[in-house]
Amino acid sequence: MEVVRFNEMEEFNTPEGVMKPLFVSEKIAVIHLKIPAGLKVEPHSHPRDGIMILTKGRVRLASEREKAEINTGDLAFIPANFVTGLECEDDAEAILISLGAHYKTLDELKSILRRLNDANE
Repeated sequence: MEVVRFNEMEEFNTPEGVMKPLFVSEKIAVIHLKIPAGLKVEPHSHPRDGIMILTKGRVRLASEREKAEINTGDLAFIPANFVTGLECEDDAEAILISLGAHYKTLDELKSILRRLNDANE
């Protein structure tokens, strides 16, 4: 068993919002995401299946084929390599789960996010 102390975890500014990596293994990665009001993330994809559970607020997801609005308590499954963008009018928060994570440790993910954080500043 592993216990994560949410308030002790490091945060990173990224183009997709403020990410706080919570847990990483070879099978799964869990990240808390703060999405600031007004954020627009251009359509892009990730190489692994992902789940977004919105814990606060409302966001719009849009792809070439469909659009969806998700609200507090909703879950969105985003298949690997599915191109989608995100828009957020008011502050929102989510838990992101990446299945079959391509990083193997929390330190490896933090290193990646640190580089994104430095590029954003």
